[in-house]
Amino acid sequence: MNFSRTLVSTAIIFGLSTTAFNAQSQNNNEKSAGEQDIETISVFGHKLTVAKHDAAASISQVNDEHIKRNQEAELSNILKELPGVDMTGSVTPLSGQPAIRGLYGERIFVSIDNVKRKTESDGGSNIATINSLGIDPAQLKQVQVLRGADSLTVGSGAVGGSIRLVTKDASDYLNGEEGFGARAQVMHQSVSDSNSFSGSLFALTAQTDTVLHASYVEFSDIDVVPSDDKGDEVGELAKLEKISNDSARTNATIKNTWYFAPDHSLQTKLDWSETESLNQPYGQRLDLALRYPTLSEDYKNDYIELMSSYTYQPTSPLIDLDVQAVFSKKSYDEVTMGYIVNRGNKIAFDKLSDGSNIRTGLRIANLSEFEGVINHKLALEFNFEYEEFEQNEFEEGVSSTFYGKSDSTNFSFAAIDQASFLNDTLLTTAGLRYDVFDRSSNTFDDYDNSDSGELSSELGITYKATDFLNFYAKYAEAFRAPSVQELYKKDEWRCHIGGKICYQEPQPDLKPELSENIEVGFGLDWSNVAFADVFTIKAMYFNNDIENFIDNVPFMYYVDENGNKQLGSPGPNPSNGVPVATHRDYSAKNIGKLESSGVELELHYSLSKFDAYLGYSTIEMDAYGVPNFFLGTIENDKQAYTEAPADKLTLNLNYQVLDSLNVGVQMLAYAEQKRLPEAYLDRGWGTDSYQLYNLNASYQGEGVLSGLGVVVGVDNITNERYLRAPASNATDAGELGRNYKITLSYQF
Repeated sequence: MNFSRTLVSTAIIFGLSTTAFNAQSQNNNEKSAGEQDIETISVFGHKLTVAKHDAAASISQVNDEHIKRNQEAELSNILKELPGVDMTGSVTPLSGQPAIRGLYGERIFVSIDNVKRKTESDGGSNIATINSLGIDPAQLKQVQVLRGADSLTVGSGAVGGSIRLVTKDASDYLNGEEGFGARAQVMHQSVSDSNSFSGSLFALTAQTDTVLHASYVEFSDIDVVPSDDKGDEVGELAKLEKISNDSARTNATIKNTWYFAPDHSLQTKLDWSETESLNQPYGQRLDLALRYPTLSEDYKNDYIELMSSYTYQPTSPLIDLDVQAVFSKKSYDEVTMGYIVNRGNKIAFDKLSDGSNIRTGLRIANLSEFEGVINHKLALEFNFEYEEFEQNEFEEGVSSTFYGKSDSTNFSFAAIDQASFLNDTLLTTAGLRYDVFDRSSNTFDDYDNSDSGELSSELGITYKATDFLNFYAKYAEAFRAPSVQELYKKDEWRCHIGGKICYQEPQPDLKPELSENIEVGFGLDWSNVAFADVFTIKAMYFNNDIENFIDNVPFMYYVDENGNKQLGSPGPNPSNGVPVATHRDYSAKNIGKLESSGVELELHYSLSKFDAYLGYSTIEMDAYGVPNFFLGTIENDKQAYTEAPADKLTLNLNYQVLDSLNVGVQMLAYAEQKRLPEAYLDRGWGTDSYQLYNLNASYQGEGVLSGLGVVVGVDNITNERYLRAPASNATDAGELGRNYKITLSYQF
């Protein structure tokens, strides 16, 4: 820990009594859920709210209406329309994972109704191949994405940012009026031959708010657009028109809020989901599907979560107390079936891998309001989390472990304060959080525990220069403690290339990733003026440095005459005098430093029946100390990061033709991404620019048909072939082709 940085951070919190605006909590003291202003940002650090335009952070929000028009059966396709947000992983439904500013996995914090949904990662891949969000977009009323460091409010993780999801209450369905009702929806998408069914029951009284939601969606084979390049260098993958797929997700949620006394309420929520993706290629790699058609894998996830949150809100301005307890269990199965043929011999690959992750947590938070020389609000929060992870493998009648059995404990305390100065023209926010974490393994007990503590601080300043012009500045720290999967995993096998030995071994000395994020920008905001009902612009420049970045890009070694491991070349012949490696190490390691900088911009304009949204993001990422897979060396010089996303422009236009009919058009434009190391460019990696065009129309019934909703749409109208950066145009399968969508819903 940097002592001078800690000293400065401490001076900030006690000297300014301010805080950092982050993302959201679902609670709002002044408005019911049905009335909550979607442009208000609530801080996860307990009920600190601020207008979106005044937040000193790069934040995007998606509301219920936008989710309906998009007609997506899974959340990932909604998120990727936001600036700075992209997807990683397979194009197969339920497999893609969100990435913010080029970072993904455990570097992104995801929560649903203030409860964390963790993505377990071992430094190079996710433990559960299919994503564990397990949520139906139809049950969401708001999605909020904060880009940049966010450890102040969530602790370990959130080096890249956070995604906060809020589900609907009964008051949202009933517009705050007491009563009960039901809503049913069915949706079809042609590109994956998918059908989804969902239903909600809800009731609102003076004492209770209850929602029961259930959904089922199934996907079949995926339509993609083949390459029109007929050259010999085009691989078989690029010629595919359809990707084999058989996947489904079932989920059920019951959420109840009980106002059992004037100052007391209790919210309880039970979430359950089951996700499966069957007959997938080995490791979800389509190239292996073509090379080894007799080999396949099934993936399954089960998730259950129970949350209970007690709230005490007396008339005292010093007390607004929440106590939240959470239990969750995620179980996953990965079944490998079949064989490969090597030199005429069949090599069986039948294997079963199963595992589970059990988390229990407790959060106690209080918000106090103070009036005096400086009016401000102070949020204090304590968090405890205990996690158990276990994994087993069964192969050829033999049981073994890869990640083994391990556990982790996390304690944290945060203080976040929000204040205003100079007649509310200067808004300042600041906070400190200290986290203590401990990781241990019951399987690899020869290795010491990994434990440490980290301080995270954040300072955000908004200067309201005029009624319509704001300037922003923000400094935020974040860290990510190594996961138990990165610290404790052990395996050894013979690689299929050159007969090398591939192995992984525990790395208990991994250091936490440490991030420093600086952002500056400006915002313009006009409402109810001659030229617009609403016209807002927010532009932010960011710079983010991550020290001790963890990755498991292969390190290639040979053993010298003294028995020491030395870096070697891939072979089959020595390269530049470097002997050929005999071992390839896939263990997670602190590879060095990752730097990124860029600009994100959002514009919203509405006038009468017309509404427009524009989002833009550009990012440049560089890494130091990265292994060179092709040479077997360590590149200590600055080089382009291989997983940086392409620059992106999003444009959404909507027009309310009639009171009941809205039509919209969307464009997603991506720039080429060929800012890659020379070795990658020489092998054809990189993506060209492309544009996607989508259309939609939505009808909401009136009179006797007031409960009826119809939405139709077409995505990728021109049937464009496109690739997600970074990729090789010659050997990668394209993303989704033209997609016809229709949704019918009815609310009673």
